[in-house]
Amino acid sequence: MRHSPPTVLASPSRRRVLYRLLAAVAVVPAFATVAAHAQGRGTLDPTPSQTEGPFYPKTFPADVDADLTQVAGRSARAKGTPLYFEGRVLGTDGRPLPGAVVELWQCDALGRYHHAGDDGGPRDDNFQGYGRTTTAADGRYAFRTIRPVPYGGRPAHLHVRVRQASAATLTTQVYIAGDRTDGDFVLGASPRGTRERLAMALAPADGGRETGALTGTFDFVLRAAR
Repeated sequence: MRHSPPTVLASPSRRRVLYRLLAAVAVVPAFATVAAHAQGRGTLDPTPSQTEGPFYPKTFPADVDADLTQVAGRSARAKGTPLYFEGRVLGTDGRPLPGAVVELWQCDALGRYHHAGDDGGPRDDNFQGYGRTTTAADGRYAFRTIRPVPYGGRPAHLHVRVRQASAATLTTQVYIAGDRTDGDFVLGASPRGTRERLAMALAPADGGRETGALTGTFDFVLRAAR
């Protein structure tokens, strides 16, 4: 069965890239669902929340599609290692949540957020800084971005917000498995086990993507709306 791609604002060439992303992510196993049901509980634990941080955009860029590595009207690509960030949005019952709006924002390869409050240092104007997409019928989302970098004493991370009509909104951060997070004040103030539950493993992207690119899969589990 062919799945519908998420809704994005993109040129035809960029839409083709994102369609290929969705075709690739369709073969990713549902690790979180399998693990929970293997333990005999039949339900999934909601993804831990994290602080929004000071750099959620006050105003959105003109280009807000799911490819953060290229800004509309600019020919150059963003600095940094390309990262295909993909996965699903699920309910605690393991069912996919279609129509969920997934927002992603992060600093550029120079450690700078594209936000009015993060001034004073060089920035990569070829990095979009923020993007959003909508999950397909099977709950899948896909972004093309860069591997996050550490900055200001914080480990590398992605900021994510997920909204869906039947679920409670989730705001969280996704970290990179294997990166050092010792001393991070956000994780230090979080319940035990949060770091492990928000860690995403990275692997080389398959041969259909650009040389040197990485891929990371993360499933978000939302609580039911109250």
